[in-house]
Amino acid sequence: MVRFSLPVKRARALTLFFCCLLLSSATAARAGRLDTEIEKALGKVVAYALEDANGADTDPLLLNWVRAIGARVSAPAPRRDVPYRFSILGSETSNALAAPGGYIFVTRGLLDFVESDDELASVLAHEAGHVSKRHATQQIGGNLLFLALVNQVRGRNAGEIKTAAQVYNVFRALNKSREMEAQADEEGIAYAYAAGYDPNGLVRFFERIGSGRGGGRLGDLLQTHPAPARRLRQAERDPRVGPEDPARREAIAAGYRERGLPGAAETVLRGENPLDVPPMARVRSSEAVAQGRASLVARADAARKRLQAPYRTQRTGGVLQQVLLVNSRPDDYRWLYLAFRAYAVQAQVEDTYSRTLRVLRTAPTTYDALARYAGGSAAGVTTSGGTAAALNSSIGRGEVLEAVERVGGAPAPLQRAAQAALAVLADLNNPLYRPRGNTAWARYGALEGLLRYAESELSRASRASGQAWRLLALARIRHYEVRLSELAPEEDAAARAQWADLLTRRLGAPFA
Repeated sequence: MVRFSLPVKRARALTLFFCCLLLSSATAARAGRLDTEIEKALGKVVAYALEDANGADTDPLLLNWVRAIGARVSAPAPRRDVPYRFSILGSETSNALAAPGGYIFVTRGLLDFVESDDELASVLAHEAGHVSKRHATQQIGGNLLFLALVNQVRGRNAGEIKTAAQVYNVFRALNKSREMEAQADEEGIAYAYAAGYDPNGLVRFFERIGSGRGGGRLGDLLQTHPAPARRLRQAERDPRVGPEDPARREAIAAGYRERGLPGAAETVLRGENPLDVPPMARVRSSEAVAQGRASLVARADAARKRLQAPYRTQRTGGVLQQVLLVNSRPDDYRWLYLAFRAYAVQAQVEDTYSRTLRVLRTAPTTYDALARYAGGSAAGVTTSGGTAAALNSSIGRGEVLEAVERVGGAPAPLQRAAQAALAVLADLNNPLYRPRGNTAWARYGALEGLLRYAESELSRASRASGQAWRLLALARIRHYEVRLSELAPEEDAAARAQWADLLTRRLGAPFA
């Protein structure tokens, strides 16, 4: 056996050196904040890796929206030695994260999930809280230091001690991560409030992400975030969330006025929640429209039931991903390759599941919105160009029905892909069966075949859900066009000017 004692010693020394730089913030402050420069360099690498893996959404409207709100909510943050950069990842999963060096990402799926500027502001403020508290750097530094110390263990029982230490470190890191999330929630409420946004947006966000969650006691134990219900209770205790304080109401009303929403400002001053938007008046539909909706609901319910199986499999796979950190085998390059592949496939399963669920969740409300214009008018209000509104309504409702029909083909291949990924993760987590020689090659070859099978099934599921989402997006655009013609007809110059002003405030330069 060839021994590499000198490089290993150098690697340990370098690890300890970087740990000291990352953890000794007071010393680094006197030395020109060298740890901040390291954090910035590390952040560039992490940001590149995230965008390379997920793709970057460069839609100027979405980017202007995210960056304008991000700039406002990050302005109150006390940390100013890094710039706050906001970008969009092309993932369908609803998620947001902060990388070292001030890089903050939201996914395309999250932008579809939030229902108001206040919700998005609360999410971005939460991530700015992570940056302000240097949470990413603390996690990396703590893990490096722990790894360096564990690598010094020698003796007869070194293997068992290292394994136990790795298990302890995983649960220590998870517990620390939940503490950091609670801190970021508190900071996010403060930043959003200071920027003129309603912190009730965070409460609403927690209420909706908490519905349908639940991975069992083991899943909860291995989660990096506190349970949504617990975060919701903690947020509701914050005095800036309740509507009782007149000074608080005035501050939030001022923010609404600045964004060109005087009606919402008056609602806040009355002690009411402007996010409680009354539902649109129901319009009596024709028999054909009613039958179409009944068919839509039946298909969506059937697809949602079929989607429960891949959801449970996906959740179990997520738990095994966490356990894989404990059973890591850095000395086996074949194992590492398959582990990275399995992680990538599991991420694609989560993306496809999220997009499929978005179609099923959004389709009924889109159909109902279009049905209001089936006769060219809504709730007794005749639109300008009623015939065009009725035509758009008819085409759009057809697109919604077709979208739900197509997305019905996604759950079955998605379940097969999730099962294959789960089988690979379970096998990689098996510490008892570690074959050698040709047997090991045969085993790893079988796992590679399972991953390729999972990718082929994912391609089928992704094609079905992707086609459905594009059809649904077209239908939603038709609804927006008709709704705009109803609220701001082309011949009403004042209404159109007000609409353009609101868009400029919300989305920035493209409408200036």
